[in-house]
Formats: sequence, structure tokens, C-alpha cells
Amino acid sequence: MQFSPSTHFVSFAKAVLYRGAGFGMVWRDCILIAAFGLLFFGVALMRFRRMVAQMQT
Repeated sequence: MQFSPSTHFVSFAKAVLYRGAGFGMVWRDCILIAAFGLLFFGVALMRFRRMVAQMQT
């Protein structure tokens, strides 16, 4: 489950909402969430471009 973005978001949200954690404590979760987002966006963009290319031929 460590490769799921929701795991890191829940960890981030619990730290901020329940413990009042600052950015110094949650920066790793923020970076991991952003990295997963970029990874999923990149995969979706590649699939989209591939589908558009297939439709044009």
C-alpha cells in the first residue's frame, strides 16, 4: 500500500488536522503525492496520445 497515493494523503491529512503539523513534518508526503500525480498524469498522457494517433490512421 505504500505505492498508493491515498496512503500518503491520509498520513498528510491526519498530521495536519489532528496534530497541527507544519510543512517540515509533512514535506515527504507532499513530495510523494506530487510524484505519484506526475507519474499517473504521464501514463494517462501517453495513453491519450496513443489513442489519438490510432484514431487518425
